[in-house]
Amino acid sequence: RSSDLVFSLNKQTDGKYDGIFVPTETGEYLLEVSLSGDSLASGPVRVRVVDPSLCEFSPPPPVACRVGEPQSLQLDARRGGLGSVGVRIVGETSGSVPCEAAETDVEGIWTITFTPPEIDLLTMDVKWAGRHVALSPLTMSVCDPLKVKIDGGDDLSKGKVGKPVRFTIDVTEAGNVKPSVTATGPTALQAVQMKNDRSRYTVEFVPWEVGEHKVSVQLADDHVIGSPFQIDVDKSVESRMVVATGDGTRIAYVGEEAKFELEAMQSGLLDLDAFQCTVQGVRSTANATLLDVGDGRYVGSYVPQFVGAYLLRILLYGNDVPGSPFKVTVYVKADAKKCRLDPRSTLAKADGLLVGKPVNFRVSTKDAGMGKLDVSATSPRGRALRVFMADDGDGNLSFRFEADEPGRHVVRVTWSGENIPGSPFKVKIWPPPNPKKVRAEGPGLHDCGVGDLGEFSVSAKDAGYGTLTVRVHGIKDAFKIQLAESVGGIVRATYSPQEPGDYTIVIRWDDTEIPGSPFNVKITDPSAMENDEVDVRARKSRRSRRIGERDVDDGEEVERKPRVIGRIQSTKDRKMSAEERARSPRKGKRPERARAMTPDPPKAAEKEEKKKKKKK
Repeated sequence: RSSDLVFSLNKQTDGKYDGIFVPTETGEYLLEVSLSGDSLASGPVRVRVVDPSLCEFSPPPPVACRVGEPQSLQLDARRGGLGSVGVRIVGETSGSVPCEAAETDVEGIWTITFTPPEIDLLTMDVKWAGRHVALSPLTMSVCDPLKVKIDGGDDLSKGKVGKPVRFTIDVTEAGNVKPSVTATGPTALQAVQMKNDRSRYTVEFVPWEVGEHKVSVQLADDHVIGSPFQIDVDKSVESRMVVATGDGTRIAYVGEEAKFELEAMQSGLLDLDAFQCTVQGVRSTANATLLDVGDGRYVGSYVPQFVGAYLLRILLYGNDVPGSPFKVTVYVKADAKKCRLDPRSTLAKADGLLVGKPVNFRVSTKDAGMGKLDVSATSPRGRALRVFMADDGDGNLSFRFEADEPGRHVVRVTWSGENIPGSPFKVKIWPPPNPKKVRAEGPGLHDCGVGDLGEFSVSAKDAGYGTLTVRVHGIKDAFKIQLAESVGGIVRATYSPQEPGDYTIVIRWDDTEIPGSPFNVKITDPSAMENDEVDVRARKSRRSRRIGERDVDDGEEVERKPRVIGRIQSTKDRKMSAEERARSPRKGKRPERARAMTPDPPKAAEKEEKKKKKKK
């Protein structure tokens, strides 16, 4: 197909032309040259294109062959194009080896035959149309299986389960060819290991089945003398070759099936009657059963009914296997529902937890059986916090963690993978208290009248977590402040005073006064002020008119004394600080209300006369 080819023509200086084209497939090409449209007298030229790399051996040639045995190789050259096979075989010691190559009845399929005359290493050059085919040149070792020497002694006739079978293979005189060894037991192949030391090979395998084993040794796919060898493998009664594993050899739970495994692959396929398993406890004995699962493996189980220490004894033909008797501790199975969180723990109260302060809690597992307690704490942003644990003994464990950011934290407590009651716990962590962010306002912080309703509000929504304390210093029991929390962290305070006077309202947030505190409040009584004016006028009208008597009006000289200030605390009562005692008036009984009194005129005259008489 000329359309698939790329042809170039280059003119030389001597009037000659060089033509170049690259064939794309094998076969015969017609090359036609024309000059001014006329073909040359020589006509078209036939060009054969071949590709020896497409010629393949089928099947692949062996790496070794037997001396004196005719060999036949088949070469498929159908894809290699038009050509013929050329073969040349040369040995290291025998020199050139006669060979023939002939095409079979199938066009393109060739057969190469030769007979190696002696033990040697042959090199074969196989060419197609004068070029090497795939794999050419190739080498082939010539050997003689009859000259292989095997030394194994009794191991090639009898053996024991679990004990290695060893023998050697010497191929020094048989040719430089690696032997192949297979060992087959009654039911399966055995794993074979082979080590090479020049022309000497050491073979080893460990039989794990009882019965007849066959060992095959071949060289160039031919059996050596005596192969296959028959080896009778007998059972091994050594208990040390049995291995016991599994949790059932260490720990078990009341009412739960405990399991253990026995591996007796090195002791052969044993009957169940060869084993004897017992589980003996202080209070009771548990029945043990054994199941053959094949391949020299056995599974045992038992169900203990009481808590305590047990001895698991496993015997093989009356002898203890390694580790027997096993010390088994039986526990009550883990029950997360019986774990208890200490109600005194801060986690249980979940109130007043602040950033930077430890969150402590304690979990009791003494009634929850045998298990593992895991605790994790997660911040609001999903970050895991470090939790510290301390074993207090007697089944109690203490935990502590510190939150470094406010918000809702999640604490998960699990017992053997199951949540204990209440877990996961959602813990609200508050920012530290900030009294400076508390605001108090309202007319009740300035003045009020007796019997009127005084009101003010306290806002602590941005002040973190704390306790609001409102105290009143003034006349004892004069009035009390009622606090009512509303939405948004704002507290509404109301009071109705019963006695007039000067009072001080102290507002604290977490034991620290807020901005503006203390607040001075004046309570007035309009009706009392009117009565005082009437009393004064009455005293002036009842003055003594006697001559020589001194004008004395005790009522006018009496001034209204300030009232003794008491205290009223809206929250839990507590002791006054030194600062409050210095700032507040002295405590004491509330004095009676001071009134201006005018002496009775007749009695005053009599007293004055008595005094004059005494002087005379």
